[in-house]
Amino acid sequence: MKVRVAESAGFCMGVRKAMDSVLDVARGSDITYTLGPLIHNPQALEMLELRNVHIAEEIDDTLSGKTVVIRAHGVPPSTYRQLNEAGARIVDATCPNVFRSQGTIKKYHARGYSIVIVGDRGHAEIEALLGFTGDKGVVVETIDEARELPRMEKICVVAQTTFNDALYTEIAGELCRHAEECHIADTICAS
Repeated sequence: MKVRVAESAGFCMGVRKAMDSVLDVARGSDITYTLGPLIHNPQALEMLELRNVHIAEEIDDTLSGKTVVIRAHGVPPSTYRQLNEAGARIVDATCPNVFRSQGTIKKYHARGYSIVIVGDRGHAEIEALLGFTGDKGVVVETIDEARELPRMEKICVVAQTTFNDALYTEIAGELCRHAEECHIADTICAS
């Protein structure tokens, strides 16, 4: 039997960047923390634990003076403030694609657009993106939810970077029917 490894096997670009960041930091410090699990992979988390990289589930004084790596999903602005107030040294390993989504949200929110985020409610990336909406963003998971939204003047639609592309296109199209002006951002990762 012949086994072929897919070209896309392994970590995506954003997670690979986060892993590289945390490993670089861990080489030069006694204890490093990630805010939440860096990755959804038990073997990788075990390997990080062996390198003195621990998971911080909450922000408190124990992080004072410690290095805390922000995982690829990103965090809301309030989390950066809390980490700074706790005295943590922040290494931001937010995926570049997620960072771009954050920038799009900030830009359109500042212009008075309602922000609609298409993705899995409760996912860490969605929670982080919501923080950039001034906590006024709306999360939509399904076409039915999109149909139920009230009419809005201007909307900016962004997607969770790992959301299904075809479903995003369908949902975004429906959302645009609910607005006088609609900007659909291409935020789904190709990897």
